[in-house]
Amino acid sequence: MELHVLRELRQPIGSVTVVDLQERSLPVDDTVLQNLRGSATLLRTDRGLLVTLNADALADMACSRCLATVQSPISIHFEEEYVPVVDANTGAPVRVADGDDVFRIGPDFVLNLREGVREYILISEPFKPLCRPDCAGLCPQCGADLNLGPCGCAEAADERWRALAGLRTSDREGS
Repeated sequence: MELHVLRELRQPIGSVTVVDLQERSLPVDDTVLQNLRGSATLLRTDRGLLVTLNADALADMACSRCLATVQSPISIHFEEEYVPVVDANTGAPVRVADGDDVFRIGPDFVLNLREGVREYILISEPFKPLCRPDCAGLCPQCGADLNLGPCGCAEAADERWRALAGLRTSDREGS
């Protein structure tokens, strides 16, 4: 997801360019985005480019209960400023204040959207993806997939209640 933006950086402030994005497969850390489609709007600012990205993709994730692979839809929306390290017209270095937390455009004038996409995927991916809403998960004793049927393990009693198991009183509610 790299865009050559020299032409956009030489445009007057306020110029807008819209770029269609289409990636068949985009590895981002340990997640692979598939069929990413969307658009990026590049607005020329006084410092660089304000990028507004709207895209949708599918990501292979592990079900949080049974660990089966599940494809989850992900929507990525962000707006970030990208500032060049070199002025597009003069070639002079561009200084950015230390407190500014901006993405940088390298001296080759290639804007790399991958880091922005990575950061915003982390906040948009589901916390606990499920292969299906009624997923039974894995057996805690043997690790068998309970979606395929019962595993055959004896149901273990909760040890925390063992001391109370023999305690019975003659008191019944309402007596």
